[in-house]
Parts: sequence; structure tokens; C-alpha cells
Amino acid sequence: MKKIAICAAVAAICAGPITAMAGADIYGQLRYSFNSVDADGGAGDDGLVGYDNVSLFGLKASTEGDGIKAFIHLQTGAKADGGAGQAFDRRFYFGGLSGGFGKVAYGTMTNAYKFAGFAMDPFYNHSHVGVAGAVQNGLGTYGLSPLTNGFTPNALQYTSPAMGDVKINVGLYIDDSAADEHGTNIGAEYNKGGIKAGIQMASNGNVVTVPNLVADGDAMRIYGGYTTGNLSISASFESVDTGPSTDVDYMFLVGKYKISDKTRLAATLGTVGDGAAEGNGITAGVFQTVAPKTEVFVSTSMVSLDTTGAAEPSVISIGAIHKF
Repeated sequence: MKKIAICAAVAAICAGPITAMAGADIYGQLRYSFNSVDADGGAGDDGLVGYDNVSLFGLKASTEGDGIKAFIHLQTGAKADGGAGQAFDRRFYFGGLSGGFGKVAYGTMTNAYKFAGFAMDPFYNHSHVGVAGAVQNGLGTYGLSPLTNGFTPNALQYTSPAMGDVKINVGLYIDDSAADEHGTNIGAEYNKGGIKAGIQMASNGNVVTVPNLVADGDAMRIYGGYTTGNLSISASFESVDTGPSTDVDYMFLVGKYKISDKTRLAATLGTVGDGAAEGNGITAGVFQTVAPKTEVFVSTSMVSLDTTGAAEPSVISIGAIHKF
């Protein structure tokens, strides 16, 4: 019955006339780095290695008329290294409608809980020490939870129009099984005068629909930031269920400074409160624009883990990102 009501609501919005073609936009990113990796006796690469840092292609298209815009967004991975697998690998594909009522989208996408962390991470999809405390060539930086990785299928998300300086978001992540155990997300964000603050709360039923969150688990992220001139600082705190009576806290601090129109600095400090990745990590780098839509970077990332005998890997990365 819930699914029928949801479909009826989306169909009602779709009934509005859409007349003008806004066209399509094809884009891409080539992301690659050479890395000096110290695995510290742990698993994975060690020494000088080359990594594709999630190169991709994407397509955006929309039509608009009478105050309503219909849109789609498809993105695929396109590895630039010698790794096995297909030339293209779908990352997400969703569509939706936006207008005075806000925005509604459905398909496979980044959920609102993940997006709040993704948006503040300057090293997302770089070579760094990732959320699990190991060197990886993509996804979130150490100090963010695993919920900041992955895409959510069967997702229906709504974001309200601004109500004053606040927007509300709601997500429903459909369980296709007979169990009918849907995941949910609800949140709010304030944005005014260089200040941003928000809260996101995700939940799974007895079936995992929110990626990287246990069944019947909950997660909460409180985040915020301040931008003034060329300096911005932001922080994220998360409490994530890892079992029926256990949870892990994550703290992620970010600082960014724009030296000039072509040069910027960034650094993060991450803390994980429990589990195999418990400890502290630092990532820092400098980014230099060398041509329109092309920048080179140098970064370093390291972690100190509290688990006895755990490897404490680090990586120095030199690479480039070319966008079109």
C-alpha cells in the first residue's frame, strides 16, 4: 500500500505540462596519481604504484516548462589504469522533478546522509587513507564513516524549497523483498551568511537498504561549517550503529585556504572512536590549477591506529584531475 501511495504522488507531480527542451550535458573527469605507499606490514600495495582515482563519464539532461523541470543524471566509472573489468561501470542513474514544490528524485543515487560528508571532503576520490584505515584510491577520507561511501538503489528522495534559511529532506529506500523493511533518512540544513549547519539521520529496517549501515541500525550525522574570505572550516560528527548494542563515533575536521585563484590548500583531521579502525588520521595537500579545468596536486595521508599490532599505512600522492 505504501508503494502504491508513493507512485501515485510521483505520477501526480509528473502530470504538470513540460514543454521546453533544456538540452543535455556530457561531462567527464580523468583522475590519476602516482603514489608512494607504505603499507607498514599490512595488506595491499606497497612501494611506488599508479592509481586511477575514480575517473568517470556522465550525462545530464532536462526539460522545463510551466515552472517544472524534469531531469535525469547518469554517471559511469571509466578507469584509466590497467585494472581488470569493464571499460564503463555504472555508478548511479536517477531522475526527478524540481520546481516551487522543491525537488523529488528517484533511482540509484547518493543519499542525503552520504552527501553531507562527501560535500565537505576535499580528498574524496583521491589516493589516501580511507574510512577503514587503509590506503585506497577513492571514496571517503579517514574520519568519515563507511556510510559516506556507496550509492543507494531504489531511492526516493525529497528536498523542500528554502523555508527561511532552512531546507528539509526526506528519503525512502525501498526494500524489494517480501519483508517490506524500508530504509529512511530525514534531515535539515541551515545555510546563511557563510554559515552552514545540519543534521541527517538514517535508519535501516531488518533488511539493509542504506549502504554500509547494519540491518535494524541507525546513524546520525551533525555537521557544520563557516566560510569567510578565502578560508573555510567545517566539521562532521557521526554516531553509527555497528550491532544490536554497539556503535562507533566518527569525527572529521576540515580546513581549506585559497591562496590565489589558482592555488589552494586543504587538510583534514579524522578520529574514529572504536572498532578495527580506531585511531587518528591526517590528510593534507596542495592543489594547483595549470589550465582551464585541469589541476595537479600533491598530498600526504597517514593514520595512527589504536588496535595493538595494527598496520599504520601512509601514502604520498602526486596526480592530476582533468575535467571537461
